[in-house]
Amino acid sequence: MFYFRLVLLLVGIVILIVVGRMIFLPDSWGQYGYYRGAYIHEEAAKNLVYGTNDSCKECHKEIYDLKLQGHHQRLSCEICHAPVGEHAQNGEKIADMPRKLGEPQVDLCLKCHIKVEGKPEKFPVIEYPKHLSDQNVKVTHTCDQCHTVHAPLENIERGRTKGVTLKMEVSGGN
Repeated sequence: MFYFRLVLLLVGIVILIVVGRMIFLPDSWGQYGYYRGAYIHEEAAKNLVYGTNDSCKECHKEIYDLKLQGHHQRLSCEICHAPVGEHAQNGEKIADMPRKLGEPQVDLCLKCHIKVEGKPEKFPVIEYPKHLSDQNVKVTHTCDQCHTVHAPLENIERGRTKGVTLKMEVSGGN
């Protein structure tokens, strides 16, 4: 009698598992391996959220070309701005792209360029606000008052060619 109840319990568990799988597993489960096959089509149908820098090129050619000449050429536009999907869809502008100005811009620049231990030695870092006092500018200055944000050294290099003395040496990230 004990074995009969044990077999009955095991058969009940197997039936629960089979019925549970039929109820809870989607029809496309296992279609292409160990996941839901419909997932591929669902993802492909979603609107583009993130793009590449090339997705900005068509409408912002001048800024794109400037960025290619600068030190931020490999940096994604979406690091400083919002995802391209929040700005344009299907080749049409749907909203303005956010720009960082004032203190938010300084905070954004300093995310990469603040002097901290462990940064590569040749990576341009600054000690803020010491950098501003070394340049003899007000501590309320923002980065874009001296730098072009898409090509940070463009204005600096142009100033040097005109004979303007700018102390723009950056310290290493020791």
